[in-house]
Amino acid sequence: MTLVLDSAAFINDSVFSRDEQCFTVQEVINELKDFKSKHLAEAALASGKLKLSFVNPVSLILVKNVAKEVGSLNHLSDADLKVVALAVQLNAKVVSDDFTVQNLCAHIGLKYEGVLRGEIKKKKKF
Repeated sequence: MTLVLDSAAFINDSVFSRDEQCFTVQEVINELKDFKSKHLAEAALASGKLKLSFVNPVSLILVKNVAKEVGSLNHLSDADLKVVALAVQLNAKVVSDDFTVQNLCAHIGLKYEGVLRGEIKKKKKF
């Protein structure tokens, strides 16, 4: 399965030892602050294991509309919205520890997995 990575995925490099192709958006790379996470992203990009991708505006509008309906639009960053929109485009699984991101994925019907914090138990509206 194709994975779309949020910044939390760079905390744990085990995602890159799997056979799945990994994608992310530039906004996630920009969020990485510590040396280990930045180095992991650079190495994954250089090896081709990670690919940067642009988000289709139609997918982003869809994701924003669902986030607005759910009541989470004001709780999500631009990077969060683009990660979910890219997953919609690629029909991919989102890797994120952000429960608001996971909740949005659940409402859209996307698969998701946590890194260290686990996963939401059920979807909700705010």
